Amino acid sequence: MKNQDQTRDILEDLKENPPKIIGGYKKQGWAVKILDKISNPSIETENNGMVTAKAVLEANDQTYYPAFLTLNMNNAGQVEGAYFISEKENEFELIPFEFAKDFTGKNENDLTPFKYRTLEKIEGDKTQVNWPEFS
Repeated sequence: MKNQDQTRDILEDLKENPPKIIGGYKKQGWAVKILDKISNPSIETENNGMVTAKAVLEANDQTYYPAFLTLNMNNAGQVEGAYFISEKENEFELIPFEFAKDFTGKNENDLTPFKYRTLEKIEGDKTQVNWPEFS
């Protein structure tokens, strides 16, 4: 029940203070420029086999979004989570796709299914077969 309450609180907060989701660009280079402004490394490896990676998402409507992806390297690089980026008071925030999709100004069919590419190739990622192209 606690998890459900936390989800409800996050959604209520986002509705009261709608995030400005960054993206919807016609060229992927703009998404890369945003990711370059964020000081996190392109790839962060966790001890549990998960990797967080900077990535560019190509939405179903052929627009581009900078994002962070959580990849499960124990499962050949399967995407476990996608996080859109918003800007709030000159800082970047990561918002889970499940919440962020409602604040992009687009319907979900315009966004999904999305393709992605990480900024750097990840060793052991068998899911992203077309790298550096979108998979």
